[in-house]
Amino acid sequence: MKKFQKVAAQGEITIIRIESANGVGKPLTLEHGKLIIGHSETGHHHVLERTQGATVTVLEKAPDGMKILHAILAEPNKLVHERGHDTHETIDLPAGEYEFRIAREFDHYAELARQSAD
Repeated sequence: MKKFQKVAAQGEITIIRIESANGVGKPLTLEHGKLIIGHSETGHHHVLERTQGATVTVLEKAPDGMKILHAILAEPNKLVHERGHDTHETIDLPAGEYEFRIAREFDHYAELARQSAD
């Protein structure tokens, strides 16, 4: 399990500890009782382990098309990759405010940007 300091990554998710968010967003809704930070095309999502005491909002997209989530964690939490094999290591997140950035990739053949595959 990784201990979080200032910046960490779990697959296509980059996590940055921040002082406070610079923007207003809409609340991230629970999906099947989970706060899914990053969706996986195989169903092995990146999720916050505990939904109680966690508030996550979806901020406007960055100019480069990267999706940004802002999380306020009232108590320690963990970012878990839901796959039993070949998984990304769980990351311990102390209470605080975080920015989750989901990387994008550009398909030169299709000439379009899309969310990075995990």
